[in-house]
Parts: sequence; C-alpha cells; structure tokens
Amino acid sequence: MRTLQELLDSVAADLDPSINYTAQLCSGGYRTPNSVKQADNAEQIQRACGLLLGDANIIWKAAGGFAGPPVTSAAPWETQRLRKLNIAVGLVGPPSNYAKDVERQAELANGTVFNCYRSGQRPVPLALMYPEFDDFCLRCASTACMTVRDSLFCLELCQKMQHFVSKEIKRELAFGSLFREYLQGQLSSNFSMTHQTRGKSIIDVQLQVKVANHLVTVVYIEVKREAGHSGDAQQEGMAFFLRDHAIEEFMSSWQTLRPALLLTVVGPSVRAFGMCVDATCTLVCEPLSSNIDMLLIPHLPQSFATLTRFFSAMPQLVQDLHDHYQHASISTKKLNFLGPHLEQLPYPLWDPEVWTDARQLGPAETHKLVYVATFQHKEQRISKFTKQYGWDVHRTWAKAGLAPELLESPSPIPGKWQHVQMEYLSSDVGWLTMRFLMMPVREQLKFAPEHFVLGPADMPELVQKAEQLLQTAHLVRVSGTCAAHGDARPDNIMVLIEAGKVKQVKLIDMDWAGTVGSTQYPTLLNTRSIVWPDGVGPGQALQQEHDLQLLQLQVNPATRAAANDWRAMFAHSVQVSEMEVDF
Repeated sequence: MRTLQELLDSVAADLDPSINYTAQLCSGGYRTPNSVKQADNAEQIQRACGLLLGDANIIWKAAGGFAGPPVTSAAPWETQRLRKLNIAVGLVGPPSNYAKDVERQAELANGTVFNCYRSGQRPVPLALMYPEFDDFCLRCASTACMTVRDSLFCLELCQKMQHFVSKEIKRELAFGSLFREYLQGQLSSNFSMTHQTRGKSIIDVQLQVKVANHLVTVVYIEVKREAGHSGDAQQEGMAFFLRDHAIEEFMSSWQTLRPALLLTVVGPSVRAFGMCVDATCTLVCEPLSSNIDMLLIPHLPQSFATLTRFFSAMPQLVQDLHDHYQHASISTKKLNFLGPHLEQLPYPLWDPEVWTDARQLGPAETHKLVYVATFQHKEQRISKFTKQYGWDVHRTWAKAGLAPELLESPSPIPGKWQHVQMEYLSSDVGWLTMRFLMMPVREQLKFAPEHFVLGPADMPELVQKAEQLLQTAHLVRVSGTCAAHGDARPDNIMVLIEAGKVKQVKLIDMDWAGTVGSTQYPTLLNTRSIVWPDGVGPGQALQQEHDLQLLQLQVNPATRAAANDWRAMFAHSVQVSEMEVDF
C-alpha cells in the first residue's frame, strides 16, 4: 500500500504553483455543498484542499477514484480526525446549501450545525474545559469593570455600525479599526489584528497574540454587512477556525484543544461564541451571549448598558486566553493530542496529584456530568458538576442514612458551577439503581452477577422500600421545615442487594431538592419522555406528594414509557374548551 505521505507528495508535484489555492478555496473556488460557484480549476483546488489537510480521501474523490490503491495512515484516530476536518472545510457557505447536501450530512452523521454540542460524545461544557469563557460571561453581567472609556468606545461604535453600507468591507474595516484602537493599551501582551483585504487572513478579521515566538489566533471576527448576506457568520467562523487548526500547525500538540473566541458582526448586531477543538477534531462552539444591538435607542438605555458591559469584558478575555497559552503545559497538551481523554473530563479533575482513574458514569447519551475517580490515590469518590444542588437537603438526609455521604463542603468554581463530591456506591458491592433492577432478568444478567439480580416477584418489596424511603425523608426536618426531592424516579434511587434481597435503599441526584414553599422546579423539564404528576411544571412549587406520585407513575408499566407530548396536550385542551363552550 502507498503511504499517505507518498500520495501527498505526488499531488503536490501535480499542482500548479501559480495558483493561490488557499485564496481560491476560501473565495468559493472549491465546490460549495450544492455545487454552485464551481471554478474551472475545481479539481485542482479540491486536491489542494486534500493536500493542505493531509487527507487522502478528498484527493481520491477529486481524481475520480483513480489515485491508486487505498492509502492508510499510521494512527486510526488520526484518519477520523482528518476526515472531520475535510468535512468542516465544505461548511463555508449558507447552511441551507449544506442541508441540501445529502452526502455531507451522511458523512457528518449529525444534522445539527448551529449548535455544535458534542451530543454523541458525552460533552463537557466549555466552561468546565476553559474557565476563561465563563469568567467572561460573569463580567458581562457585572458593572464593576465598566469605565468611561468603554462607554465612549461603544458610543462611537454605535454611530458607525448603525449606518447602511454598500460593501461588506466597509463594515469590516470600521469595526476592526475601532476595535483595535480600543484594545491598545489594555492588554499586557503584544497582539496583532489582520484583515482579509491584506491577504494575511482567511477570516474577515483575526486577533493574534505572541506566545513563545508563535502567533496564536485567539479571536476570530466574521463580519456581514447585513442579515442574510453572503452566508452565515457563525458557520463560516467555525469552518475557518477548524481550517486554521489543520493548516497552521497540523501535527503540533500546541494546536490541540486550543480555545478561541468567535465574534460575529451581522449588520448592527454583535454576538460572542466560545470555540475549541478536541483531539478527535470534534468542534465545540457554544454561545457566550445573545445578539446585542449596536444601536443608540434613547428610550432603551439598558440596551446600551448591555453592549458596554459586553465590550468592557473583552480585553480581559483576550488577556486570559493569552495567559492560557503562555502558561499551558506542553506535556499536558501532548497527552491530550495522543487521544480523546482529558478533554472528556472537567478541568478540576485534570490534576494527577489529586485525581486519578477518572471516568464518566452513565450511558453515552446522558448529559449528566457525573464521574467516579480515585481521590489522592486512596478512595473512589463521585464527582458531580452542576449549577444547582440541594446541599442542605443532601447533607441532612445523609446524616439520617438516607443518602450517600457528602465528602466536601460546597466548592463553587468559575461560571457558577458547583463541584459535588460524595461517597461512591459501587456496583461491585451490590449497589444498583432501582431502574436497573426493574429491567427483565435476562437484561440484568448481562451486566450483573446472579446474586445481584431481582425478578418480578421481588418488585412489590422493592417498590415498598422505595416508598418508605421517601416517606422517611419527608419527615426529616431541613432548616426547620420539610423538604422534597423533586426527581424521585427509579434512576435516582440506589438499592443495595445482598444474596438476592434488598438490604438498603438511598436517594441520589439532589439537584432539584429543596425545602417545600421556597423551591421551584427548573424551567427545563423533560416532558416528552417522562410523565410528571399533576402540578409539576416549569417554575412550579416543589411538593412532597409529587415525589411519591412520580415514583408510582414510573413503576406503573402503563405510564412509565409514555410521554407528555405538548401537541397532544394542546389538542386535549382544545377539546376540553370546546366541550365547555358546548355546555
């Protein structure tokens, strides 16, 4: 078999040295997803793309499949990484064009484009990979760092951005030059800002900082003269970021897992996104703000205040990203580059002196950030990361023997995240979820030994003990009043099995737990796959009776697999209202 390098060398010799393939690729010379704007030299541009990305697959395709026998790469995960980069390059253009390209949709195996959330890979939020991003969000909500200079800058920015422009470059230069002037003197690090018109950048505007004699792009700015003009700003910024990741220092560990900020300027509005790429070349792009108007509206002073806070937080974010690269451990970066490991863990678990053997619990499709890890080489602990937790309820119920022991005091981390550490109820000693024990015996035996398995005859006793657990917990006073769990499904009830019998039950997952009368359900409830009791809804008050009612709905075969479809609920309400009218 030919090596990857041999094929790339042959392609390099065949390309026309007089053609700037990079510029052609970014200006639409390479075929767009619906094959429009295809240049005369599209085949060579496509092959150049394969060369730039180091990907043989795109070269075979450009050559009509006659590039020779299949080419293999030394590392299997590297091939997958390159393939994803290849796909990303084709995303430069309107998202509607991408949606029409069935082939690319099949390659990516995920139709979600705007929300680059690693839903298939048990994602870690950006804030738990890079605290710099959540620090930025906190500063955007605070007036503490605002100055007169910030207000004057935003005032001039609004005056320039509110005008119609005939050409996109005019808006780009107006924003870029003013933003550069604003940052000067506020950053301790050297930075440079380049525009596409100068031939140094493929993004409209990029801000680079100098780190160890290297220029690292920390801010990408994509500008559109108006909404709906020349593609989608977010989509193009993401694709350019991925392409930089491939071209600048493709095989360098320095580029792995790098964070960057994306600013999209569409007409008179601006928005911020946080981006990074993991070792498998999976792009993560999460919004850090909503669309913010750059308009002066006298009777809406809060709009201008939001804009001012937004930009007042920007210099510190650029400085934080610079410091991140300046102080990053090269050995850690190399470890990340060698495979998808650390980027699948929140950064508080990265310290090898404190945590080892960390792994995520739960099925692959879950989004819960729950991990089991060895603490200081001694004991295994559960580490959970959440933004809401019923600390007082958990602590009180744990003292009563109704929940696992909490091992640390509340430890907030940037972005209002909370790190919850508790006792690990291991399946090795017989701790299993009630949901698992409700499965058919043949399914249980696939994952647990026979002496940990319960059959249908054991279900009445299991349900009775679970109900008794909730009733006992409801009697325990928390801060002088009664408390409720809020999510008392079988998934959140742990059962200790000994010799095929239920010995003990405990409650876990106290995210929503709180005292009755002062705690509400969250605004985001799964009402499609979970049947909730009457009275449960977004923002509704927590009640103790809901816990027992929810458990009963879950253990009842007729309702546990049903879903509350909002369309069916609406249809039902219409029928009811019509009946009332008729009567």
